[in-house]
Amino acid sequence: MSYIKHLVECQCTLRLFKNRSKQIYHKFAVFSLLEEDDSIKEKYVNCNNCDIVHRVYEVNKSEIKWGNEGLKSLVTTKDDIKFNLESNGFKNLVNILELNKLDISDWEYVDYLLENNIEGHLVMEKSEMDNNISFKVLHIKNNKYKIKTELVQRYL
Repeated sequence: MSYIKHLVECQCTLRLFKNRSKQIYHKFAVFSLLEEDDSIKEKYVNCNNCDIVHRVYEVNKSEIKWGNEGLKSLVTTKDDIKFNLESNGFKNLVNILELNKLDISDWEYVDYLLENNIEGHLVMEKSEMDNNISFKVLHIKNNKYKIKTELVQRYL
């Protein structure tokens, strides 16, 4: 099974854009699994701004489930993933994810990589200085993980 990280649009607005004449809706990242025919495996997620439940049924598309607070039990939370990781001996990894204040989609990605013994990496932090961009990257391979700092020249 493959995976994808994509954006879903909510109908809420960040405070920063509240007083704009043209409405700018909030978008948030979602980690989804792909079926064999490249369709999304349906899932339920919470908006990270207004906490409303969305049914994700296609890449970049969701349906807001107004008044269906009972569906919150179908949403995977950071606490769920934290429990899974800690019960499999990844307590230090949980600390790293919490310290870097990563989004739930990143937690789901890391959990998926470890659960399926897949190699992957996650950019946890990006900073620009002078003509360089510095990345703090979590590398996962063979159920082991390490953090590396990578430096890239911005302008050639």
